Formats: sequence, structure tokens, C-alpha cells
Amino acid sequence: MANLLDSVENSVWHAFDYLALEGDGTAQKSKLKTLTAEIGKVLELKDVDKGIDDYRSTPHLTFDQYRYYLSKEVFSSLPEEMSVPDQHVKEAKLDEVFWNICKSHYIERDKPMFPDECVYKLYRIFSLLGEMVEDDDSQIEVAMAAGEVESVAHRFLTSLGRGTEWDPEDFDSVAAVIQAFKFGIFLTIIESKYAKDVDEGGLREAVNDIHDFFVVDVIKKGHMGKKMDLLPAFREHFFVLQPHVLTLYAGSSEKDKRGEIVLDGQCRVENMPDLSSKSPLKKPPGAKSHSRFQLFANEKVYEFQASDHRTRLQWMSSFRTAIDYAGEAVRYQRSLVEKRKLNRDDEKEKEDEEFNRIMTMNNETIDHTKLELEQEKQARVYAEVQAQTLQRQRVIEDKKMREMEKIREQLERLLDEERQAKKDEEIVRTLQARILNEEWARRETLEKLQEEQKKMLESERKKREEFERMQNDKEKELRDAQTRVEEMEKERRKLDKQLDHALEKAKAAGHGQEVLETKIKIQEQETDSELDKESASRVTSLNPSASFYVRNRGDRPSYMPMRSASMRETSYSRSIRRRQKPSTNTSTLSVAHPHGGLGSMAGDNISVTNIAIEEVNSNASGGDE
Repeated sequence: MANLLDSVENSVWHAFDYLALEGDGTAQKSKLKTLTAEIGKVLELKDVDKGIDDYRSTPHLTFDQYRYYLSKEVFSSLPEEMSVPDQHVKEAKLDEVFWNICKSHYIERDKPMFPDECVYKLYRIFSLLGEMVEDDDSQIEVAMAAGEVESVAHRFLTSLGRGTEWDPEDFDSVAAVIQAFKFGIFLTIIESKYAKDVDEGGLREAVNDIHDFFVVDVIKKGHMGKKMDLLPAFREHFFVLQPHVLTLYAGSSEKDKRGEIVLDGQCRVENMPDLSSKSPLKKPPGAKSHSRFQLFANEKVYEFQASDHRTRLQWMSSFRTAIDYAGEAVRYQRSLVEKRKLNRDDEKEKEDEEFNRIMTMNNETIDHTKLELEQEKQARVYAEVQAQTLQRQRVIEDKKMREMEKIREQLERLLDEERQAKKDEEIVRTLQARILNEEWARRETLEKLQEEQKKMLESERKKREEFERMQNDKEKELRDAQTRVEEMEKERRKLDKQLDHALEKAKAAGHGQEVLETKIKIQEQETDSELDKESASRVTSLNPSASFYVRNRGDRPSYMPMRSASMRETSYSRSIRRRQKPSTNTSTLSVAHPHGGLGSMAGDNISVTNIAIEEVNSNASGGDE
């Protein structure tokens, strides 16, 4: 159904624009497939999204291509005729689907004043009143005309009870600086300029009012009395008038529905004279009667009672409007939008025609001026020829001097004008020459700058070559250093091997030292035993009573000299003295022969011999003590 697609076309564009993240006005088929499936669910159509994969060979679709697919594959499956109430229901569901996709762009904003529900209703109003235009990049976008934005803003202020604050000139100044009213701009203007210092409840009521007027096609609503069917009394209801139906509610909240009256093109409304009622409405102070009128619909007569004469006229005018549009297959507000759009197009065409007419007149004036200038030029040439003729006649005809004098004065005046023209021409030529010289000077300056840039580039190139050469030298030095490091590594390994060899020799020398120490100990024991024997023989010969101290103790010597503990040298002190003396000799020899070899072996043997000699001396000194 084409009418339904035309009604939701702007909402489809908002969802498509949200999915078109590539920035070239195209969206991926996978995303559009999901969107088409949601549209099919609302329209109760199955498998409408499966044809997208086979539709065109590209992985992306433009909005025109996607709209063509929706027109041929989705909305064409709907019945040709659809009632206006059904259109309202389908549009509301489809708008909700598209809003759920793109609402994150508009809900998340700085310092919001409207609740999310009000933003959604303003979105539906924008989708209804907007129209598709091309932007500077030749891509399609939805924008509202300045007149439509002005109508919505004025009605919004009126719903807030601030209609007297409306300033058309102020709005014109805003519209003059905005090229296209997109939804984000439209929402910002309504929110920041006309919704200040208003509580949330007031904003909700005002947005609901303009939403009902534009989207739900509510022509008028308000309290009014209706005559009861069985009793001759009037009962107050809250009426909501739409082009196809008049709905009765218990209150302005429109929750408790009491009934409805279907309207068609056969209905009519007529005025009734004012009469005093026994059960009047709640009336303002000073009111004495209530205006009444009748509605003829569905072969019945309905009698209504308004609060005053002006309200009755408003309701009767609204009823006539609803009856006029009751037989239309197109929604009331949409038909008004189309009419306003046609009027704007007509005005634009008229403006274009007026502009073309003015341009044509200007061109004719220019042509006429050129013709006059040409004629003056010819007259000037003719005057010059005539002057020359007069000059010749002055030479030839001396008798006509007086007459020729007058002609001469005229000619001089013409000549002055010509001279002035020549002076002006010379001034123009001088200015042109000066401009040309300035252009040449600029050109020379630019050439100098270009030459300096070339020199700078050449210098940069040389610096780059010098840098590359230095880099190559450093790389070569690095390779040489690596080679030296490898050679030093080989030398270190060689020295490590020599050190291991020297350590093995030192270990062998240590083993020889242990053997020598063992031999020296044996010699010490033999020497001690001999000394004991000599001592024993001396003691026996000199003092027989001293033999008590000479005994045979098995493996120990028989002689036990009497020494104090302070004069004995302990084994611990001897071991310390042994460790100190060989280290000194060894360190001295190692300094003399740092590279090992035979010199180190000789040093080891000498240190071992010195150790043995020192031990023998220490033992000998201990024996003497």
C-alpha cells in the first residue's frame, strides 16, 4: 500500500540513516534484513526479508534502493484499501520500531528538558511534517520547512498558555541562520527556546496536545454538554473530534471512554437558538444561557451544548472540517501537509519567475544602455569628422569667421570631453600597468621562494646523505667492535683453559705438600723419640729419683717435660701460622709469573718447601723451650 509507505517514509529514513555507519549513504544488507524482518512482523507478513540477499549484487544498499525494495516486496503485499484508523495503528507500530533503532542519537543529549516519551512524540510529528531533500553532498536527508517548524512552535507555546509570547520576527531571525531543520536541530530549538522554565507536567500536556493535533488528527477537543437520549437533560463529556469519529470521554485524561459517533460525508451540523436549560452546565459567573447546536449523523440527531457563543462557533467549524475530510482515504493532517507543500512549491516557482523577470528586465536595460552608448560613440566620431571639416572650411572660408568661431567653440567643448575621456583612459592604463607590475613583483617573490625551497631541499638531501654516510660508518665500527669482542671472547676462553691447567697443577702441588708434611711429621716423631731417650739417660745418670717422670706409654714418648700452659704452642696456633706463611710466598710467586707455566710450578714447589722448613723450625724451637 503506497499511502502507508509514504506516511512512514521519513521514519524509515531515520532508521536507515542510523544503520548507515559507512558515511557514504549506504547500509549493509545484513542490518537492513533485520529491519525488514521487524517491519514484516508489524505488518503480519512472513519471509519479507529473505529477498534482500538476492536484490542487487552489492553488499550495501542506498536509501532509494531500499525504499524501492520495500515498495515492491513488502508494502505491495498489503491490501489496496485500508481504513484511516487502521493506518493510524500501523503507522504507530512502525514508528515505534524505527524509533527503537535510532533513538539513542536523540535521547542521549546534554541537559535534556523533555522526557523520553515527549521526544518520541516530537519525533513522530517531525516524521509527519518533514520532507526529503538533498544536502550539499547530494545525499538524501529529512528536514522540516521553516513554516512547519514555526507552526509547531507556535502551537506548542499556545498549549503552554503562552501564546501571547510568540514573536514571528524572533523565529525568522533563527530560521535565517539555519539551512535545514533536521530532527536534532528541531528538538534543540523547541527545548532550548520555548520550553524554558516549564515543569515536566506542563511539557507533557503541551507535547500531548500538539501530538494529538498533528499525528492523531485531532481537530478539536474539550468539554461540552450532550443531550441524553431518554431524559431532556444535558450531560457533560470530554469530546475528541477527529475526521472520522467523535469520541466521548469522562474526563480530559481520555481514559474512561463513554462512546463514539462515527462521521461521514452525509453528516451535517446546524445551529440552534439559545434557550435556558433546567440543568445547565457549570458556567462562568454572569453567564445566563448556553449555545446549542445539532449534529445529524447515522440517521440520528445529536444535540450539544457549549459554554458560550464563541465556543459553539468553534465546535461547529471543527465539525464541518471533520465532515469534509470524513470521506477522504488520506489522513487529515497528511493531506494538509501535502497542500502546504504544494503551496510552498508554487510560491517558490513564483519567486523563481519573478527573479527571472527581474533578470530579463535588467538584461534589457543593459542592452538599451549599450545601444545608447554605441549611438553616443557614433555621434562623437561624427562630431570629430565635422570638426575636421569645419577646420578645413575655416582655412578656406575666411569670410565666415564669426560663424566658424561659434562652431569652433562647440568643437573645443567636444575636444575637452574627448581629452577628459583620454585622461580617464590613461589613468585606467596607469592603474593596469601598476597592477601588472605588482603581479610581476609577486611572481618574482614567488620564484625566489621557490628557489629558496629548492636550496633547502638540496641542503636537506645533502644532510640526509651525510647522515646515511655517518650511519654506514657507525655500522662498520659496530661490526669491527663485534669482531674484536669475538676475538676477546676467544682469548678469554684460551686464558680460561690455561687457568684450569694451572689449577690442576696447583692441586697436584697441594697433594705433594700433604705427602711432604706427612714425612716431616714422621721425622719429627723420630726426632722426639731420640730426644726422649737422651733425656731419659741423662736424668737417670744425674738423678735417679727423676725416673718417675720417664715412663713407657706405648705410642707416646716416655719423657714428659714439665712446662706451663702459657709456654705451650697449641695445634690451633700452629695451623694458623702455617696458613699465613704459605699464602704470602704463593702470592709473591704468582705476581712474578702471572701467566702460569713453569714459573708457577716452581713457585708452588718453593712454597711447599718453605712450609716444611718453617714447621721444622717451630717444632725445634718448641723443643728447646
